[in-house]
Amino acid sequence: MDAVSNSTTTILIADAEYAATAEALAAEFVDFTLLYADDTTDAKQLASSEVDILIAQTTRVDEELLAKLTNVQTILKLGRSYHNIDVETARLRDITIACVPRKGPNCVAELALTFIMSLSKDLLASHESVAAGAYRYRGIKPEITAQWKMAFHWMKNMRVHEVTEKTLGIIGMGEIGCELARRTSVMGMRNLYYKRTPLSPELEDRFDASYADLDTLLSESDYVCIATPHTPETERMIGAEQIALMKESAFIINIARGGIIDEDAMIDALKSNRIAGAGLDVFTYEPLHEDSPLCTMDNVILTPHIGGGSGTNRTIELTAVLEEAKSILSGAKPKVDVS
Repeated sequence: MDAVSNSTTTILIADAEYAATAEALAAEFVDFTLLYADDTTDAKQLASSEVDILIAQTTRVDEELLAKLTNVQTILKLGRSYHNIDVETARLRDITIACVPRKGPNCVAELALTFIMSLSKDLLASHESVAAGAYRYRGIKPEITAQWKMAFHWMKNMRVHEVTEKTLGIIGMGEIGCELARRTSVMGMRNLYYKRTPLSPELEDRFDASYADLDTLLSESDYVCIATPHTPETERMIGAEQIALMKESAFIINIARGGIIDEDAMIDALKSNRIAGAGLDVFTYEPLHEDSPLCTMDNVILTPHIGGGSGTNRTIELTAVLEEAKSILSGAKPKVDVS
């Protein structure tokens, strides 16, 4: 950890998981003195009047920590949900609070949205019907089209619908859930969420999402998205009993971990049309066994655990937030200002 110098901007990185990355990046950001928590020293021990900018991901930025940061000008939150920051105290001191969205949650939220859109358009069956020339089984033949002459909806896919005014239920409202809710809100969807500790009213308003208990979420949602960590408490938290609460027209989306859903119970529900379909990026066993019943279902879209996109790591994340710090110090406005 570098010694504090008055000639540079001093930045405190509050989360110990970034210690090794901060040490490696110090040579690239020579205008900054980087202080960082590690396994032996936490943010409160490092906090002082020398700190100009605080960076935090999950570390609690409470009144006690802020009281030690008497000259801090900016708090940069790694991620878009600033649930761990005492915004009232920070705002009273006129501290700038800005968020730097993380690449990983963005990637996963994009895939969840892709599943929603694909399932709403029965995309897999729609593609296959065109590619296989399935019009032949409907007694029609190709004809030249014009502006007002076309074979509209010629396969009559009954599962095709619009997502506007549909309800999305997000189980686990962390960074992925918040990023997804932002996107679906723009599309006119109603967002419900369930998590152990509800968000503040301010964050619910920011992400246009309302808290619901799990049973209510399952019974009211048209799409149920699993976005919670896989822990002993969430192991098979969505089983036959929970699936039975869902609408027959509803879809399950899992971009978290396979073990959170009782896969056999879900397969039974899909086979019996107890639910309408599923979009799955994760499975109990990965890769998915080739003889899994999921592989032959026309109401299921499967992907090979691609939710992370092109990948991310702590270096990418910390570099992004340090670049944002440079930008703010140069006079630019924060990209995501929540002050």
